[in-house]
Amino acid sequence: MIVVLASPRDIGARRLVDVWGAGRARLLTVDDLSRPGWRVHTENPAASRAVVSGEVVEAGELVGVVTRLPAVTAGEIRRIRAQDRDYAASEMSAFLNYWLSVLPCPVLNPPAPSGLCGPGWRPEQWVLTARRLGVPVRPRSRELPPYLPDDGNCGGSPGSRAHGSPSGGAGIQVTVIGDRCIGGEAHGVAGPAKALAAAAGVPMLTTVFEEHGSDVRFVDAHPWTNAFDLRVTDALLDHFERFGAVSVPRSGRSVTR
Repeated sequence: MIVVLASPRDIGARRLVDVWGAGRARLLTVDDLSRPGWRVHTENPAASRAVVSGEVVEAGELVGVVTRLPAVTAGEIRRIRAQDRDYAASEMSAFLNYWLSVLPCPVLNPPAPSGLCGPGWRPEQWVLTARRLGVPVRPRSRELPPYLPDDGNCGGSPGSRAHGSPSGGAGIQVTVIGDRCIGGEAHGVAGPAKALAAAAGVPMLTTVFEEHGSDVRFVDAHPWTNAFDLRVTDALLDHFERFGAVSVPRSGRSVTR
């Protein structure tokens, strides 16, 4: 069985489960974390149990996990009383970080201290990494709000505004899954996309490039893949089959490892 960890509102996650079939894949949401049946063995993680789509599943049955949830937020929690949700969200995020780290099956992406699906880098961090790798980039700048005396009401938005972010269109998207690249074949950016994934330490990454005159330059990257692209869904299955301990069932039936 493949587990897709995601928000219940994540249409792409449900698309993955639909494409792979309910017998091959299931959705794990925050609601499952507050249901009875979980068991975690710190000395033998393979003997652990999880609750997936409301059912108890042995860790040994999992052939792969796709993580599409960067963190648990209070807004995702519905089965716990409102005054306890902030605390529960923090504890659930910490638990998932550990659980994903010790699973005996491939996880795309493994958690990082800053997020459950890999490093939660800002666009500027991706651009800086690309420049250090020698990849042409679209320049970015960030405008900070003007300094105001601390009178208890700064006014305006507390955030900042980034310039140079993608505007309109999807650009040239290249998805890295393990050692495979999907997209951008005509632009020769598979090498830079793989280099960025390696630099971030993630096996799954969507990179975005754009044409700039006669060149192609890097714009942004994120850990989510296009679940509506059948090339991506097939590549995910192939990755679990190649790097897992068993073959991924193609007939819609789950297997036990």
